[in-house]
Amino acid sequence: MTSGAVHREYVSRHGPGVTAVRADNPGALTLTGTQTYVIGTGPLIVLDPGPRDEAHLGRVEDVIAGRLVAAVCLTHAHADHAASAAEAAARWGELRASAATLDRVGSPGRALADDETLEPGEGFRLRAIPAPGHSADHLCYLLEPSRSLFTGDLVLGEGSTMIAHPDGSVEAYLASLARLAALRPERLLPGHGPPVDDALARLEECRTHRLQRVASVRRALEAGGRTTAGIRAAVYGDLPASHHAAADLTIRAYLAYLGETSSSISRRR
Repeated sequence: MTSGAVHREYVSRHGPGVTAVRADNPGALTLTGTQTYVIGTGPLIVLDPGPRDEAHLGRVEDVIAGRLVAAVCLTHAHADHAASAAEAAARWGELRASAATLDRVGSPGRALADDETLEPGEGFRLRAIPAPGHSADHLCYLLEPSRSLFTGDLVLGEGSTMIAHPDGSVEAYLASLARLAALRPERLLPGHGPPVDDALARLEECRTHRLQRVASVRRALEAGGRTTAGIRAAVYGDLPASHHAAADLTIRAYLAYLGETSSSISRRR
């Protein structure tokens, strides 16, 4: 499986010491699929082993190619990134993530401290950066010296991520974008979608998009919006029914950011 069409379709390289293996789980929220990253030259870091999918883990195994793995790290506990965490750790190395993520996945491991550094090979440093917003337990990882930033679900390669109330927070999301921008990353390697070469521009694009959405929700409230469905229609227009649940959770996150609650909306006249 280390060569041929299957390998070329799912595996891509993103500079020295970084190989992405895309899981075959495309969808509205996962874009072309979840990216698992094999980082360093050894002992390696496997970042976000992905969904429970033996074929995907087999492709990751092929990329590892018998090299020593120091740890299996997670950005957060959502199943498309972490459902295979226990199996991956049993195969390759100790599970490392935020304490909250380890609690959520229910697997033994060692919690990463804020700004803790791992060394996946000589000359490589991988820093764990707390970055809540998409979820409360979320971490991003900065690879040095290349300054490539693994963004998980905080920033996607294209489009915008879901901020699902109550675990997701617009206030935390905006603060995380600011923290990441202050790191001056040069490239973003997201959990879904293509890499982003103009990292700072993409972070600013995400910040601007969120503030525009906040303004749209505020206008919908001022126009008399009293239900999540009504606000959704005003903000998103004719959204496919398959996207309604995700949009409604995100609208609730915007409402929380604006200090609104379901009861206060229902009282509006």
